Amino acid sequence: MVFGTDNNETIAPENLESYLSNGYKLIDVREQDEWDAGHHPEAIHIPMGTIPQKIDDFKTSDNYIIICRSGARSGRVSSFMKNEGFDSLNLTGGMKELSLSSKKIVDLNGNNGTVI
Repeated sequence: MVFGTDNNETIAPENLESYLSNGYKLIDVREQDEWDAGHHPEAIHIPMGTIPQKIDDFKTSDNYIIICRSGARSGRVSSFMKNEGFDSLNLTGGMKELSLSSKKIVDLNGNNGTVI
């Protein structure tokens, strides 16, 4: 599978909570060590490299927001998902930007997390 960068719609980090309240699912595509250090508590962790194998776990009836550290990987995954027929948005600036506007970044123990 090839991840592309075309066909992307984005949302700003400050709008994330509103989208989550409206039923969007947050998919974090970072690697395990990045996830362990800090993630949004409502996120589902599916590393980028496993998305093609797990594509059948996604539902076309659901809406997704894809996040990574800076927005680059998530942009490629979001484009791939759109090409596969899913409603998918990329979070602009990724976890780096989200951490500037959200206090909801936690580590594996539920403590304040960090973005690495």
